[in-house]
Amino acid sequence: MSTPKPLAHYLQILLDERGLRTKLDEARVPEVAREVLGPAVIRRLDMLDFHNGELILRCHSPIWRIELRLRAEHIRHRINERFGREIIRAVSVL
Repeated sequence: MSTPKPLAHYLQILLDERGLRTKLDEARVPEVAREVLGPAVIRRLDMLDFHNGELILRCHSPIWRIELRLRAEHIRHRINERFGREIIRAVSVL
C-alpha cells in the first residue's frame, strides 16, 4: 500500500490533466512581477500587463524606462524562475 499523499498533490495532478496550470500561472504573472520588481519600481510604472507571453511595463520616466529596458532580461529570468518554467518570453518597456 502506498503512502497517503496530501490533497495539494492531487490538485496539482488535476490542474495538469485539465491544462489549467498554465492559465493559473498566467493569471498570477502580474502579482509575481510586482514582487520581483519591488515597490520602488512599481511606484514608477503607469501600467503592468501580461498578454501572450509578453510582460508589458509602461513607464512615464525616460530614465526609468532605460533602466527597465537594461534589466528586462534579468526581470524575465527572475519571474520565470519563480514559476519554475518559462511563462514570460519577452519583457517590453514602453
